[in-house]
Amino acid sequence: MYFCPLSASMTDCERVDIEEKSVPQKNIIEDMWLGVTIASQREQSGRGRVLACAHRYTEVLWAGSEDQRRMVGKCYVRGNDLKLQLGDDWQTYHNEMCNSNTDAEETGMCQMGTSGSFTTNTIYFGAPGAYNWQGTNYMLQRESWELSDFSYPNHKNGNIYIGYTIQASSAVLHKENLTIISGAPRYQHTGAVYLMINRFGSNLETSLMLVGEQVGSYFGSAIALADLDNNGWQDLVIGAPYYFERKQEVGGAVYVYMNEAGSFQNQPSQILKGPSNSAFGFAVASIGDVNQDGFEDVAVGAPFEGSGKVYIYHSTSGGLMELPRQVISGADLGPFKFKTFGYSLSGGMDVDGNSYPDLLVGSLSEKIVLLRARPVINILNKTFTVTPSLVDPAKCNPHSCIRVQVCFSYNQSAGDPRYKEQINLLYTLEADRDRRPIRVRFAETNSAVYRGIFSMPDTKCQDLELLLLENIRDKLHPIALHMNYSLEEKQRDFQLGLYSLNAYPVLNEDQPRENHTEINFQKECGLDNKCNSNLQLTAAFVPEQGQLLSRMNGTQMLQYSRDVKKLHLSVVITNTPTTKANGEDAHEALLNITVPPTLLPSSVRPSGACTFEETVLCELGNPFKRNQKMELTITFEAIGITLDTREIMVELELSTLSYQEDLRPVWAELLLDYTIHPTLSVTPSQVQTYFSGTVVGESAMKKEADVGSPVRFDFKVSTKGEMLGSLGTIILGFEWPYEIPNGKWLLYPTEILIGGNESRRCQPPGDVINPLNLTLLDNVSSPRRRRELETALHTELPITLAAAKKARSQAQLSCALGTSRCIWIECPLHDTRTLTTVSIRARVWNSTFIEEYSSYDRIKVEGQATLFLRTNVATINMKNHTVQFIVDIDSELTEEQPAEIALWLVLFAVGAGLLLLGLIVLLLWKCNFFKRTRYYRLMPKYHAVRIRQEERYRPADGFLPRKHKKHWVLVIHRRVHAGACAPPEHDHAPPVKRHSRHCWQHLWAVIACHPPPQAVLRLPVGAPHLPLPRSCCRVLLLPVGACCAPPSLWGQVVFMPSGTCQHSHSTLGQISFLLTTSSNISL
Repeated sequence: MYFCPLSASMTDCERVDIEEKSVPQKNIIEDMWLGVTIASQREQSGRGRVLACAHRYTEVLWAGSEDQRRMVGKCYVRGNDLKLQLGDDWQTYHNEMCNSNTDAEETGMCQMGTSGSFTTNTIYFGAPGAYNWQGTNYMLQRESWELSDFSYPNHKNGNIYIGYTIQASSAVLHKENLTIISGAPRYQHTGAVYLMINRFGSNLETSLMLVGEQVGSYFGSAIALADLDNNGWQDLVIGAPYYFERKQEVGGAVYVYMNEAGSFQNQPSQILKGPSNSAFGFAVASIGDVNQDGFEDVAVGAPFEGSGKVYIYHSTSGGLMELPRQVISGADLGPFKFKTFGYSLSGGMDVDGNSYPDLLVGSLSEKIVLLRARPVINILNKTFTVTPSLVDPAKCNPHSCIRVQVCFSYNQSAGDPRYKEQINLLYTLEADRDRRPIRVRFAETNSAVYRGIFSMPDTKCQDLELLLLENIRDKLHPIALHMNYSLEEKQRDFQLGLYSLNAYPVLNEDQPRENHTEINFQKECGLDNKCNSNLQLTAAFVPEQGQLLSRMNGTQMLQYSRDVKKLHLSVVITNTPTTKANGEDAHEALLNITVPPTLLPSSVRPSGACTFEETVLCELGNPFKRNQKMELTITFEAIGITLDTREIMVELELSTLSYQEDLRPVWAELLLDYTIHPTLSVTPSQVQTYFSGTVVGESAMKKEADVGSPVRFDFKVSTKGEMLGSLGTIILGFEWPYEIPNGKWLLYPTEILIGGNESRRCQPPGDVINPLNLTLLDNVSSPRRRRELETALHTELPITLAAAKKARSQAQLSCALGTSRCIWIECPLHDTRTLTTVSIRARVWNSTFIEEYSSYDRIKVEGQATLFLRTNVATINMKNHTVQFIVDIDSELTEEQPAEIALWLVLFAVGAGLLLLGLIVLLLWKCNFFKRTRYYRLMPKYHAVRIRQEERYRPADGFLPRKHKKHWVLVIHRRVHAGACAPPEHDHAPPVKRHSRHCWQHLWAVIACHPPPQAVLRLPVGAPHLPLPRSCCRVLLLPVGACCAPPSLWGQVVFMPSGTCQHSHSTLGQISFLLTTSSNISL
């Protein structure tokens, strides 16, 4: 053990003689490590004592001819002059607490003195080797002339090293009573700290135990007590130097437990961590209030960080600061080469008398370092004033505008009024530091930055002139004026010794070194001179045609089309007040529009309102006035809108220099919707076929013709628009009646062909098409044209269904009714922009119908086909289309055979016909039908009749009705009254005289519409031959079988002489015809 005077010499340290002699037969003092623990009683009266321990001090015991050595340890107490004073009981007491007559299971290897220290009336030691290295603590307490000793008993908890470190103080668990704090760094391999008190007897009892969290961290190997928050209670600082975190590169930790009026939480209040491989926390010490701010500070050693470092942490009312206020490296201490600087720490004493506690740092380099604290000064009145605080640019001139006054003063943090050292304070003033371009400059420097020197304690204030630049735009935001300062460091050479540090003060690091003020412009924004705008924005897309877009959940929808070339974005910006406190002028109002790659901005209305660069930037006004409204229409070229485009998002963001908190981006969103409009039809929708023959097994069928009669449906599909590609597939699905409920075949599908631009087969998964692999009619090896295939299908069946057959009993097979089973068949259609035909061919399974439905005359089989879209894109839509198809299957086929008639019936019919013919001829002969008359050859020819327009029949060509018209009846009758004949019912007919003997009764004749195109009227032989010009006869035309129709439906024809034809031709609705002199009347 050495003592060293505070001098500049490095060789004036002297060894302290403990006056202990080594007696090999009794004790061994060689290698006892005297000085492993050194402590001071810290009494300023000069009566303080020093404790020095040697934990490897060994007692020798003899058992016969063999010696047994007990490493019990020993501590020595000396006075303030480090000499033995025999009159002091503290120094003459042997201080050997361990019983060397016991073995390691007791206290025979206790190694007392590994740790220890003093209080005013108490000395305490740690003995980590006692009780099989469980460890124990010893405490000697002197009250007047009475000496009491206390120890921690054996709890048979070996190898935890209680007493490895030890501290004692009041105001820990009790305000007055002493508490022993002892570390056990190997407790459960994580470490622990015991807080012990003496309740009764001579035993120390555990009142609280704090446990480490990481195995091997050596938690509790270093302990310090300090009142960090200045609440009168001692807080606990515990080191865990071997704590590590590999990913965060942490090596060592310090746990801080804040004292809560005599209690501690089980979890630390704070954890400080050091760099990797530094052993941060190997030593911790309370160093007193270094900066004299009223809170005790802490030093933490990291001896393996480089050459070793010591971290200085200041405290506040909330505890230790998270970051160290100062880091002292052994490599920075002059020309000395240190290793493990910070291995041990001791502080809290002012050795140079400047009112600031100093710090002693040990190392394993045979060197110790005394770090003296420099005076700390507080800067007072660190303010500056600006006149005027509200600037009117109109009142400024090139030489004067704003006056800035800066004032400083200081005091010593320790409160020594005699401290009047001359110091220089460097300060910097900077205007518009965060704004470009700047708006002001200092007259002294012609720039916005001024740097000056302030000497204290002589100078009190300094005045500066700040000038306003011309043509500034931003008159809304205030001019920010920042000031920061620092202490001018005096250059000094490295020297040893107790020279005064008063000329080398430091600034209080806890004080902010920066201050700022603001200079406002005079503006019309209310009494507070603060503009509160209320900019609002609405935006909507408008198609090129200008029609309104539909919305879905509030979002606009655009129907996709290749014809969409342009899109317009209509934007409306307003600044309308909603309260008394908003809607004021918006200075430098801007609209920033971020456009997606699918759109290219091309123009804007009004012209010149926006610029097109990476974004669209629109200047709305400076300022944008109260109640102002602005409408913008921005036109975009739709360069990137494709069927893959799901949505278009345009971000619009308003900005202003005025105050408005609710300015947030607005998104103009446009969803693209693509609706497919398909058509689906089936030809034919209903097919009639048959079943007949005998039952044939499934294994006996080789060709499709063996199954039964054929069935074919053609489905025609078409869509308009774009090909979907990978975005989706249009699928034609069939609900095909495959089998009956008992599993027998129903309609056996043989082939599905897809036509259109390409012809291909549809092969759904699951082997559902032609699962028996039957030979088809259109073999792939010999492809045939479609017309040939249809011809083959039609010529396959030479017989037809009986036309007169009526289904007396009928069965309905439908999947919906459960009378048949269906399978689902899907055929994807890749390109349906042109008409695509999907043909499905099948065969009626003849055997099933013979076995199950032979008692029915007709079986109706129903199925359906559905056209749908399969896609994962929500904006592509298509409504499903479903068509039904029906197959009517009759139970048998019959050929139309002529009916067989008996021979006798034929002969009888021939004879009856000849007899009837003879009777007709005889009757005609009796009526002079075969007798010629020459009179009619000489009769004059007449033309013309008139038929009322609303009752006449107008033939298509000439005077003859077409073949499809009905037969007509010509009726000729006479007026039977005795007077003159009634005049005809038209204006041009000449009057006729009475000639009743020449009028005849009704005669009927049929006018045939068969070729030749003429109608013939045969008059009976011997009919009166009166001159037709004076006749009162009329020709009435009636449909066959309508002789009983009312006269209003008759068409009338009046005969006139041929000489009047030229007059009657001008009459509307007249028809001319020729009367010959023969018995034939040609129309």
